[in-house]
Amino acid sequence: MTLLEGCSEGLNAPKIIVRLRKALYGLKQAPQLWHHNINAFLLSLGFTQSSADPKLYLRSDGILILLIVDDISTSYLETAAKAAIVVKTKLQEKYKMTNLGPARQFLSIEIHSDGTSISLGQKAYITTIFR
Repeated sequence: MTLLEGCSEGLNAPKIIVRLRKALYGLKQAPQLWHHNINAFLLSLGFTQSSADPKLYLRSDGILILLIVDDISTSYLETAAKAAIVVKTKLQEKYKMTNLGPARQFLSIEIHSDGTSISLGQKAYITTIFR
């Protein structure tokens, strides 16, 4: 923080106004602190961190959570829908979240789900390349 121009410094100075030059988001430690916080919370909800991808969290009832920077993507089969709603509610109680509904596309990969299976495709991407 820096003092605004014209403000006096010292212990006997009147109440001073300072300007914050760098917020938590701008600190180098912010991503590490965020990951530590969300990791501890997801582990407390019964998830385990994937050994293949540390951003992927799995739970024995079939719920998957993928962290992408500060976004959370959840996937689950229809049999785990009730448990997934409980997990989403707990996440919304702890963090400010907006539910954007089911994912239809991720990194140019189309996502299709019929309730019992999830399939991935790149038809739109391939069509764009061959135009």
